[in-house]
Amino acid sequence: MALCLALGVISLIFTGCQDLGFVDPTTTTLNDPIIDYVEINDVPYGKGPLQKFDITLPLSLEKNPAEVVILVHGGGWTTGDKFYLASTVGLLKKAKKNLAIVNVNYRIATDSGNLISLQREDISAAVDYLVENAGKYNIKDKGYMIAGVSAGGHIALTHAYGDNKNQIIQTVVAVAAPTELCMKELVDKSLQPNVQYLIGAKYEGPLDAFIQASPFYLASFRSPRTILLYGADDNLVSNQHGVLLYKKLKALRVPSSYILYPGEEHNISAEKITRNIFAAFQNQPAS
Repeated sequence: MALCLALGVISLIFTGCQDLGFVDPTTTTLNDPIIDYVEINDVPYGKGPLQKFDITLPLSLEKNPAEVVILVHGGGWTTGDKFYLASTVGLLKKAKKNLAIVNVNYRIATDSGNLISLQREDISAAVDYLVENAGKYNIKDKGYMIAGVSAGGHIALTHAYGDNKNQIIQTVVAVAAPTELCMKELVDKSLQPNVQYLIGAKYEGPLDAFIQASPFYLASFRSPRTILLYGADDNLVSNQHGVLLYKKLKALRVPSSYILYPGEEHNISAEKITRNIFAAFQNQPAS
């Protein structure tokens, strides 16, 4: 039986740790003036009914390819829809930046007993579709950001650390994300059935599948820049998930940031999410 690392629960809480490294701000087209946006809904990136995304495309005055952010909704892996992130999309649009906003749906049920493999396939397929159609949409074909909330944050991290072929994803923003699924004590009791359904395994058996599904164990020195956002009063996903991952990223010397928001619960505001997305694109400190 594979064993989890004897990590324990760390009592130290960080309130604003920064180590984002340097991203050349002269290479971004984010601040190019735009005329308007074009919205295309339910673009199929696969054959399934949930394998679709909405894409909001800026019309750049200078016609430079747009930066790309991929949004991944939450819902405990088994529910949810891209409309959950409508407020974040609205705020990103309000800023009038040369940024393509891709709001993704993914499969949330399975007959195979291994839902996580389907969700990983879906995010990879969506990324591949965007790269292959970059010219069509006038977007960049690399240097993407992926941002996910709650279970979507877990999926975003899993893709960025485990499936990021050709290093297309440059930055991952994870909000209230579970990162260590192997340690049962760190997973809220209400989420444990969802985690077992996600992985297709029980905590009473071998833990290999839980390890393979945990961003904490997938993280390596090749992982992209990572921004972790947590609420201090979150009663569903402990901020210790962020603390553990941030400590490992620091040890691996991966550019990273961990922000703990006092008074915030599980549903961190769209304003904070949006602010950190733009800060990362412009090489500014997370806040």
